[in-house]
Amino acid sequence: MKRILFVDDEPRILEGLQRMLRPQRNRWDMVFAGGGDEALALLGSGPFDVIVTDMRMPGMDGARLLQQVQERFPSVIRVVLSGHVEMEAALRAAPVAHQFLSKPCDPDRLREVIERSCQCTSMVADETVRRVVGAVGKLPSLPSTCAALLAALENPDIPLTEVGKIIEQDVGMSAKILQLVNSAFFGLLREVGSVAAAVSYLGLDIVKHLVLSAHIFRTFHPVHPVAGFSLDAFQAHSRLAARIAARLPAPDAVIPTAVVTALLHDTGKLVLAARLPAQFEMALRVSREEHRPLYAMEEALIGTGHAEIGAYLLGLWRLPMPIVDAVYRHHHPAVRQNKPGLDILACTHIADALAFELRYGPPADAPPGCAILDERYIAALGVADRIPAWRALAQQVHQDQETNG
Repeated sequence: MKRILFVDDEPRILEGLQRMLRPQRNRWDMVFAGGGDEALALLGSGPFDVIVTDMRMPGMDGARLLQQVQERFPSVIRVVLSGHVEMEAALRAAPVAHQFLSKPCDPDRLREVIERSCQCTSMVADETVRRVVGAVGKLPSLPSTCAALLAALENPDIPLTEVGKIIEQDVGMSAKILQLVNSAFFGLLREVGSVAAAVSYLGLDIVKHLVLSAHIFRTFHPVHPVAGFSLDAFQAHSRLAARIAARLPAPDAVIPTAVVTALLHDTGKLVLAARLPAQFEMALRVSREEHRPLYAMEEALIGTGHAEIGAYLLGLWRLPMPIVDAVYRHHHPAVRQNKPGLDILACTHIADALAFELRYGPPADAPPGCAILDERYIAALGVADRIPAWRALAQQVHQDQETNG
């Protein structure tokens, strides 16, 4: 049974939650706390899987409580349950909360959020790695991108489209914006898989608050630089993969989400570089020395590969499941579709591989760790004869990126 801790300073709210969630008694071990101090004491007395907390509480509010949970119990999934009138307060929790729910909360929505969050833990078997990923509240960004965004936001008349274009150049920024817009707090009726749409939904005021007050974006200044890893090269590869995905002949309904997924497919590498730099550096070095794929060395030395780590984080952040699934499987794709044409996983795998080929040369000469096309998968998709043309397309996209930035 999953252990769920609910925190609210109003006894009537806790009693209402108990009544509302009574049908879950056979699936969840539910504990109720009347404030932050009591919640931290309970967390210290035994393991919990999820904490769901109100924001407005005397003494220690929800944001402060979740910050303590993030630091002391990072594997616990952190959910804010807050009223619409508390928008500003809830946004203060943006750096520390995994998900947001709004009051009054439909019991089915609450159950779905908790169940899906708990299911994400199956992506990463190693408990130590889950704690590392659980502690992540924001991902590192390039200083130049942060500076460009800050400069743009100084202009009160900046179009939202321009803000979106800056954010979608950066993996960490894109992931965080998509996390926030897909939270139940904003009450959208459908999932958002596009950065441009996410910025449009949030609006300029909220984006400004997140950047200037909540500080959800941070520049990458590692305490221990990782030999063999360059954030500039990482971002350039991710952008190139996204631009290649945009040009592949996928159905119109697939392309926007495929572009975002191609941008985010290596998110796990950011987590490793920022949170486990020594282990990640060793995996990179041993991969080169032993001529073995990087993800295989990550699994051997860390316990989990960057694909699984990235998918776990994006799953905790409630990004759409097609994105999470494709990130999870982009190194080990398998055909699961019955419809003709390229799906999100296919676009991500192909775009990633072609982008790496452009950096390292033909597949036969590629170093370990490159995302070389899975030939059996490509054959099963029935597109093997189209790869030469797509390589030429990728080369043109790469030249355009080098020319135009």
